[in-house]
Amino acid sequence: MASFKKINLLEQFISMGKFDLIFCRNVAIYFSPENRKSLFDRLAYQLNHSGILIIGSTESLFGVSEKFERQEHSGAVYYTLKK
Repeated sequence: MASFKKINLLEQFISMGKFDLIFCRNVAIYFSPENRKSLFDRLAYQLNHSGILIIGSTESLFGVSEKFERQEHSGAVYYTLKK
């Protein structure tokens, strides 16, 4: 099941629940470093423990959030929560 909603990424979105998969592609590059860190820390809270975060191919969480681990599979990059 999928649901699509328009939200403001600079505001809290805790009421949306937990997710197995979050796509946040090519959005955070327009945020300040402080807002980018805040966004990804909040996304970490919304992600289930075995969930996956997918960001844009030109984006990286290196130096942005300590809550994610970079993973690779068949040349694709994605992020999971640190254990």
